[in-house]
Amino acid sequence: MAETSVWIVEDESIVAMDLKARLLKMGYSVTGISGYAEEAIEEIRLHPPDIVLMDIVLKGTMDGIEAAAIIREELEIPVVYLTAYSEEGTISRAKVTEPYGYILKPFMERDLQIAIEIAVYKSSMERRLRASERWLKTTMQSMGEGIIATDTGGVVRFMNPVASSLTGVGEEQAAGSPSGAVFRIENGAGNRGADPVLQALRDQRAVYSDQLMVLVSLDGTRRFVEYTATPIMDEKEHLTGSVLIFRDISDRVRTEEELRRHREHLEELVAERTLELQKVNARLEQTLHYIDMVEKKWVEDALVSEVAGSYTAQPRMPDGLISIDSGLHVRLINYAAEEMIGWTQKDAENQPLSAILSLEGHSKDAIAKQLRSVVAGGAREPVEMDCILLRRDCVRMPVRISVEPFRDHSGMIIGATVSIRRIQPSPVGKM
Repeated sequence: MAETSVWIVEDESIVAMDLKARLLKMGYSVTGISGYAEEAIEEIRLHPPDIVLMDIVLKGTMDGIEAAAIIREELEIPVVYLTAYSEEGTISRAKVTEPYGYILKPFMERDLQIAIEIAVYKSSMERRLRASERWLKTTMQSMGEGIIATDTGGVVRFMNPVASSLTGVGEEQAAGSPSGAVFRIENGAGNRGADPVLQALRDQRAVYSDQLMVLVSLDGTRRFVEYTATPIMDEKEHLTGSVLIFRDISDRVRTEEELRRHREHLEELVAERTLELQKVNARLEQTLHYIDMVEKKWVEDALVSEVAGSYTAQPRMPDGLISIDSGLHVRLINYAAEEMIGWTQKDAENQPLSAILSLEGHSKDAIAKQLRSVVAGGAREPVEMDCILLRRDCVRMPVRISVEPFRDHSGMIIGATVSIRRIQPSPVGKM
């Protein structure tokens, strides 16, 4: 272990040399001896020792107490006073410089050695503590979160630059202020939030932001924040203060809100596309049913022609077919139906059936009522009647109209097929 180096400040040369000899005998090294305070300060700046033994009364304009204050504040070197003065005034002045020892002359070597060892050890611990404090302060100042430390009454003692930036309150301005005056928060409804620091101090437990809170800075700027307030306890579980850590989450909140809007928009698009697909699927099933009905009529006519001995390669299909959806709107009509009613597929598509199918003696409401009964599944028997069809050009035509519901793959009625067949004039039936 390196020897402890000592600097002697003593204006009596004989006393200084005797003190040096004693120190060397105890195993210390003497870095230098000064008789004047001004000289001692300059020399110690150039060759700093581990400890300074300082006489109070020195030659020159500066005494030992003034020199000790400079050495202590500027160089952080421990000072032990060696003096023959013990009056109250001198001691009071010496205490202000926070000496590491005060030994009255004459002294015992053992007392001097103990004073030096204690001073060196205490100085070493203080240097470690100061280094730890600087490390801690630098760490807190460089953190991305805002940090506010308070005493047991919730009075601000420290805040880092991030906390100052977010609250709009400078560290010097915040020092000594209540935490609630610096960290002003509101809930989503705009109501003033409780001070988490006072809650943590009162309950002696950590307090977390359990909902979205808004920090209102000194200039009125509003930011979404989350925070944790924690009480500080000593080794005996005594409350010594609290620390508040908070962070700006405004960007995160905006991102989450944007994602929520996108998600809702996507859900709306999916719902729209699903509805469109359902409509297309219903249209497809309706078309397939229509095709099935056409093929059925074609086969029936072909069989009749064959039995009658008049089969041709292309049997005529006299029946008109109109396919409607569950809303009674026209989806498909064949050429025979176009000729019978005088409406083309292009003109009739999406029209209400009652608008294009005109029956003498039957109102549009009556026609619609019967059709709704079929589509709703309320008609137990097939709907069929003989009536007079009025073409679009008002030409009268006796026809037999039948209505048959059709279903999707799940068995649900999704529309109907209206069949129109020319017949010989007969008494008009009733729907």
